Amino acid sequence: MEPERFALSVARAVREAVLPMFGRPEARPRAGTAAGGDPTFAIDEVAELAAERLFEERGDLAYFTEDAGLRVVGSPEALFLVDPVDGTRPAVAGFETCCVTLAVAPFGEGLSIADLAYGCVVEIATGTVFEARRGGGARADGVELRPSRATGPRGMLWAGGFRGQPAVPTAAALEEAFDTPGAEGAFFDQGSAAYSLTRVATGQLDAYLDVGQALVEEVPGMEARFREVGGGHVLNTTTYDTAAGYLLLEEMGLPVTDARGVPVGEVPLFEADGRATLVSTVAACTPELQETLLALVGRGIDRLRSA
Repeated sequence: MEPERFALSVARAVREAVLPMFGRPEARPRAGTAAGGDPTFAIDEVAELAAERLFEERGDLAYFTEDAGLRVVGSPEALFLVDPVDGTRPAVAGFETCCVTLAVAPFGEGLSIADLAYGCVVEIATGTVFEARRGGGARADGVELRPSRATGPRGMLWAGGFRGQPAVPTAAALEEAFDTPGAEGAFFDQGSAAYSLTRVATGQLDAYLDVGQALVEEVPGMEARFREVGGGHVLNTTTYDTAAGYLLLEEMGLPVTDARGVPVGEVPLFEADGRATLVSTVAACTPELQETLLALVGRGIDRLRSA
């Protein structure tokens, strides 16, 4: 089976494995700690085991999961980057904003987002499949996607998140994004970066903003604040959360960068120690809105840095 078909089959199998736990009390007990320090729950454990079993049975591949980190089986030609449940907390609460996300790249050294060949995001609640192929476009259940055409922040519908991030400095960095849209706009914390990126693709959202890693890297003393919230760890969004969503938006021709405007194609998939890369994200439905959002995010970070 070719890597793309296999990736989608894994994502669907993981969804089937966790669906009986969706919104159920048995999904919620703490099961352990992921390789990056994130708490894991019973539903994560079921999803992880389902994915690992399929990868190990196939052999001759490399795969990265949220809990296990990077594993190499045999002599791999392809790398599979998977978050078995992106949006664990929505999943245990029975909210639809959770999914299985999986991206594929050729196996090798120095891989970046630009090397991705395929990505899929499968909604746990509905089974809807978002797919993107490098140079081949993006679809949801085979249907072309239609983003919104908002060019400015007035009335903007946007998503972000606070989990694992200190609330006051994060909100301060995004102050203009909260205030400028006015009463016509709205902010949504959907609990899943992958799900939020797909909603920019569908036009339900105009933008997605995640400045966490930029705050850690650019604002003095901020890493300690993030570690306080994260139980000793920096729990910002990673490439296994976002890779498939990034490819989806790129294939639609939508702008997606880090918080300082660097194209996500330049983002490495892994750090030197084999951990997934921590990322910030600004994604919008039009270049005009992207430019405005990068400017307001930049001003917010600069205010924090000079405070």
